[in-house]
Amino acid sequence: MERTVEVSGEEFIFQQKTEVEVRKLIYNYKKCVGCGICVYACPVNAIELHSVHDIALGLDMPPIMIDHTKCVFCGICFSFCPLNAFRFIIDEFEFKKDLTPAYLKGEVKKLENCVNCAICYRICPTNAIERKIKLRREDIPIKNEGIEGSIRIDEERCKLCGICVEFCSAFKAIEGEGLKPFEKILVEESQCDYCKLCEEICPNKAIDVEGRRIVEGELPEIAEIVIDDDKCIFCKRCVKACPYEGVEVKKPIEGKVMLYERLLDDRCDLIGCKACILICPTKAWSIEGGKLAIDEDTCIFCGACENACHQNLIVVKRSRIDVKRNGTPWTEGWMKAVERILKEKTAEVAEEVEEVKVETKIEIKPAEKPKIDEKLLRKLEEIEEKLKSPKFRRSIEFSP
Repeated sequence: MERTVEVSGEEFIFQQKTEVEVRKLIYNYKKCVGCGICVYACPVNAIELHSVHDIALGLDMPPIMIDHTKCVFCGICFSFCPLNAFRFIIDEFEFKKDLTPAYLKGEVKKLENCVNCAICYRICPTNAIERKIKLRREDIPIKNEGIEGSIRIDEERCKLCGICVEFCSAFKAIEGEGLKPFEKILVEESQCDYCKLCEEICPNKAIDVEGRRIVEGELPEIAEIVIDDDKCIFCKRCVKACPYEGVEVKKPIEGKVMLYERLLDDRCDLIGCKACILICPTKAWSIEGGKLAIDEDTCIFCGACENACHQNLIVVKRSRIDVKRNGTPWTEGWMKAVERILKEKTAEVAEEVEEVKVETKIEIKPAEKPKIDEKLLRKLEEIEEKLKSPKFRRSIEFSP
């Protein structure tokens, strides 16, 4: 058996090679927020959590450390990671979560009410939503010449969906924030030829144009919203932002976020810290009226904020985890991982009677891929051996 580690840009590529197969576990540390779910899910305690507080404040390092000499390359961490920070490959076949014995069962569905506007894809934290443009005004060569006209936006009817902005360059948007990507929509009449097409594409009938329609018949579909289930983290930001009730999301994890409010004034530094706000993958934390506030509607109860708070003022309690089972002989082991996640307990691993001989290699491949001489590789191997010791790892941890 041979196990190797390769570091390439943002990815750690762990590989186990035997006579019968090659398994790869690929960990993208930039997608990871240090929620700790994989730490509890791992059946062999091969994963440790780093200082999430320091990482939230800008320390560029992986939130977790994987001991590949302990790892059994089972894929449980891949199945239950709510942020999709892992990929799992056996003999060059890359698994999707629904092919594993059990996996988080979140659901996202585009509904008939969807008008294919420009809101949800702009506020999605994982780029799981794409708006495919099919037609823009510039794609229609016919233009009105030498006519007088006018254009007006009814702000009471306008829902700031952005369809007109992405269709025609005559519309300009003032950017918003949070779940509101557009603060205001304006018209630059010098670029408008009063073709009246914007009247037709506006789902709210909020645009009134005096002019002349340049084409006959109805316009074809100008855009389509497409949702990638594999990228979705089921945070419901799209649900909360959509003014048309055009999307439905079911979270795989439910729970409660609790704050030690009596200690907030004395311990919480909202000016110098904000670790919980910075680490949150769904932007569910905010400051309201000078106080820390959580939006549980968009929270996925991952627990990264709890791990990031160095004053221990946040507690995340998971009450339910929806899991889809595939009924394999290994499904029971996956379900035990779910129990550990809910109880926030690591696995109890018995000591091995006989040590397994494993050949280990480490290879560093930065994004620029400079040449690495043999002396440096030997040093890296020495460092890897030292990093296997928890005592050594604790000795080099630091806080800013």
